[in-house]
Amino acid sequence: MLNKIRDHPTHTALAIGMVAIGLFLLINDHYFIWPPHYSDWLNDDIVGFLFVIDGLGIGGWVLWETQPAIANRLLLTTTSFLMSFLTILQLLTSISTGIYTSWISNAIITAFVLILARRSDTRDD
Repeated sequence: MLNKIRDHPTHTALAIGMVAIGLFLLINDHYFIWPPHYSDWLNDDIVGFLFVIDGLGIGGWVLWETQPAIANRLLLTTTSFLMSFLTILQLLTSISTGIYTSWISNAIITAFVLILARRSDTRDD
């Protein structure tokens, strides 16, 4: 197990980060304040649950006996979408309300995911 984690340290860090973000969103029921018409939907536990499921999927991929490239592509695409959505939503919240949200750090995580996806092996052996 430790060898698999050593083989994919960036995937492991990303999995832990996605689970942590998901748990944070699950705990905070009033995190999203903008757009006002959708804040109830965005603060629903399903949004945080999506992040947790994605993080668990990436962690599972790291620990699987075989690591299919198609699963890696699917998981990194999902992660990229979730982080891009969160980054754009927080940027627009900062612009519209003047309240700083952590969109800059989320943009860095999104860039990290895109770099990881670009450098990942896309071939099944």
